[in-house]
Amino acid sequence: MRVLVTGGTGLLGRVLIEGLTQGGYAVRALNRRPAPASDGVQWIQGDLAAGAGLDETLGGIDAVIHAASDPGRAQEVDVHGTGRLLRAAGAAHVRHFIYVSIVGVDAIPYAYYRRKYEAEQIVRSSRVPYSIVRATQFHSFIDAILSGLARVPLVLIVPAGFKVQSIAVEEVSDYLLRRLAAGPSGWTDDLAGPEVLAIDEMARAWVAARGIRRRILRVPVPGSTARAFREGKNLAPYAANSGLTWGEWLRRSALRSHQLAS
Repeated sequence: MRVLVTGGTGLLGRVLIEGLTQGGYAVRALNRRPAPASDGVQWIQGDLAAGAGLDETLGGIDAVIHAASDPGRAQEVDVHGTGRLLRAAGAAHVRHFIYVSIVGVDAIPYAYYRRKYEAEQIVRSSRVPYSIVRATQFHSFIDAILSGLARVPLVLIVPAGFKVQSIAVEEVSDYLLRRLAAGPSGWTDDLAGPEVLAIDEMARAWVAARGIRRRILRVPVPGSTARAFREGKNLAPYAANSGLTWGEWLRRSALRSHQLAS
C-alpha cells in the first residue's frame, strides 16, 4: 500500500513514517520546505495553504494520514488546506483518508480547536472514505509547554484547575497504523493517556525529573476557553489506554538524554 503522510517532520509525523516504513508500506511525505534525508521515504515539496504540488503528491497514493497542522495559520492550513488535500485525494481516487484531530475540539471554544473541528466537518462531507481519530495531547507537547514556561526564573506558573490526560506519541502512531490496516471507519474511538493529572502535579514531576528548582504557582485564568479546560472538556477518561504514564515517560526521556550525553 502506498501511503502519504502530511506533517511528516512533526512530532507525530516522524514516528508515523518510521512505523510505516518498518511495516513495509511505500511512504510518501508532503513537506513545505526542501526535502530532508530520504531513508527510503519519497519526500515531495508542497504547500497545503497555497495548494501547491498536491495533485502531483497524491498521484498513485492509496491512503493519506493527514497529520499536518499549524495553530498559527489554522484557517489557511487546517481548514482550507484540508479541503484542498481532500479534493486532490478525491481526484486521485484515494481509498482511505485518516484525519488526526484532538479530543475536545467540539467543546472547547479555543480558536485553533474550532478550526480543527471545522476541518473534521470538511472530512465528513467529502466523498473520500475516511477515518477521524481524536487523541489527547502528547506527553512531548506538555514537556515542550513546561520547558517554555520554565524560562521564567525561580517560578513555574501554571493555570489553576487545568487537568491533562496526555499520551505517548508512539501510542498514537500505533493506533493510526491499526486504523490504516482496518480501512475507512468514519468516526473512531477517541484515544487518551492512562491517567488524568492536574497540570501542577505534572509540573512538580517535571521539575523533579529535569533536576531544576522552581516554585510551582497556580494562577487562575479567566475566559470561556479556560473554563472548558477546568471542566475537563479536553479529557477522555472513557478512552484511557494502558500505555506510558507521565512519570514513566519522564523517566524514559531522562534516560535517553543521559545516554545521548554519555
